[in-house]
Amino acid sequence: MSIGFPRKMDQALKFEEAVAPAKFTLFFDCPEDVMQERLLNRGKTSGRSDDNIESIKKRFRTFVETSMPVVDMYEKEGRVVKCDATKGPDEVYVDVQAKLKERGLEP
Repeated sequence: MSIGFPRKMDQALKFEEAVAPAKFTLFFDCPEDVMQERLLNRGKTSGRSDDNIESIKKRFRTFVETSMPVVDMYEKEGRVVKCDATKGPDEVYVDVQAKLKERGLEP
């Protein structure tokens, strides 16, 4: 789910106007139930007050409402590179490296 930048459509459009069109965006695809479990586990040791079920569900709603339109726009334009984020960190890292290489970038 997590998106770094841009998080909202106005940010995406402004960035592309002021800086340069994005060649692609990495999208770490992970179902909400997996993310929720990870965040709740993180909350056991993180000390973050927002790692609770209510805050997590609110963050999911905000993401779907504000960030997914950006992902959808880029996807329609063929500029989304999806990575399966249900795997462990090392496997995701290897996948990201391979996908960057497919796009002509050497990690």
